[in-house]
Amino acid sequence: MLVVVLAAVVAAAWRSGVVAPRFALGEQPSVSHGWDPPRQTITIRNDGWTEMTLLAVGRDGPGLRLVGTDVRLPYRLAAGRSVSIELRYEVTDCGDVPMVAWPVPVTADAATGPYRRFFWLPPEEVGSQWPLDQPGAVPWQRAISWGSCHSMYEVRPG
Repeated sequence: MLVVVLAAVVAAAWRSGVVAPRFALGEQPSVSHGWDPPRQTITIRNDGWTEMTLLAVGRDGPGLRLVGTDVRLPYRLAAGRSVSIELRYEVTDCGDVPMVAWPVPVTADAATGPYRRFFWLPPEEVGSQWPLDQPGAVPWQRAISWGSCHSMYEVRPG
């Protein structure tokens, strides 16, 4: 009986978000290319039973530098609530921006220390104005870099 009770307590603590924060992507991410700086907006939803604190969202990467967010971090997010965060980037080298999917890290505070998850954002559909032979879905970081790069023909696979 004690084992069953202990297992139930551990499961409830894990599910609550006390041990490790429980968060997920909320609504569909959105890209704002052609803006200065280029932007990617993601929504983080707290699926835990307790408040959590977001410590960091986004990162620098090949050809991109994260210059800031529109939400001041750390950010306290109540249980069951969501927050949309706009990530602002500077394109540092068009040719280095990855051509393949590139996940966005989200770090939250946890009882055991910082807890990081990586989110794979869906590709962005681009129209006929895209200077490639076949318009279609491209990774989000390619879409935000479009307005900052003189010619996407200069891009090499990353």
